[in-house]
Amino acid sequence: MIPPLRLCFVFLLALLAACSPKYNWREMPAADGAIRVTFPARPQSDRRDVDIAGHTLPLAFDIAPIDTSIFAVGHVVLPEAIMADPQELAKVADAFEEVLRANLRGTLSHRKDVTLKQASADPRKLARAVELEVHGTVANTPSWLLGRVYLLGNHLIEVVALGREDELPRDAAETFVQSARAD
Repeated sequence: MIPPLRLCFVFLLALLAACSPKYNWREMPAADGAIRVTFPARPQSDRRDVDIAGHTLPLAFDIAPIDTSIFAVGHVVLPEAIMADPQELAKVADAFEEVLRANLRGTLSHRKDVTLKQASADPRKLARAVELEVHGTVANTPSWLLGRVYLLGNHLIEVVALGREDELPRDAAETFVQSARAD
């Protein structure tokens, strides 16, 4: 059985193959207002339940398609039971990262700690901020993903640029994932 997130990304890439808008960068709220991100086009929103580390959680995401690439922010508001258990919290956050690699059946080329611009008055704790780069395939096409995963308060957030190796420019992917900031 194909995992729901992999199926979602494969489906989205297939749908987006006919689209060809220009980059039209705009800063917008994402993750239900938890962060702001500069999208390359007006995003579309969707929600669905996903299984992550043995938990069924409601995943909400905003997706901006550009040609066959997607620029997406996905997030889950974690329930108190997960937030109260440090081991379970780490397990869920690790699984959120692993889904990114698994979606491409790919190889992690780097994982590094990053920061998130956050106002000094923001009371939310930033417990995780990592960047991942994965190379693999989607629909038998060499593809790559640049993404960041943040655990900000009770929000588990991923900011991802995903596309074909020959079509997703590194500078566009970096512009998108590096633009995230806490609101």
